[in-house]
Amino acid sequence: MRYLICYDIEDNKNRTKLFERLKDFNLLPVQKSVFYGELSKADKIAIKALLHRHCSKSDKAIITSVNLDIDDTLGYSKEYFKSKSYEII
Repeated sequence: MRYLICYDIEDNKNRTKLFERLKDFNLLPVQKSVFYGELSKADKIAIKALLHRHCSKSDKAIITSVNLDIDDTLGYSKEYFKSKSYEII
C-alpha cells in the first residue's frame, strides 16, 4: 500500500535524522517534510516508532494511505514519481 508521511518537527537535529531514516525505507521525498511510497505493515509500524522517537510533544506527524492521482497534483509529473528506483535483493 502507498503512503504519504508528513511531519512538522521543530528540532533541526531530530528532523534531519528522521529525513535520513525515511529515505532508508526507499520513500520518495516529495517535499522537505513529506515522503511518499510503498510500505509494508512492518515498515509502517517501524516508521511510527521512528516518529515517536524523533517527535516531541509539540511536533506533528501524519501517516496516511493514498491513491495518488497525478491530475490532483501541481508541479509534479508522472516521471517524478517513477524516478525512484528500487533495488531487488
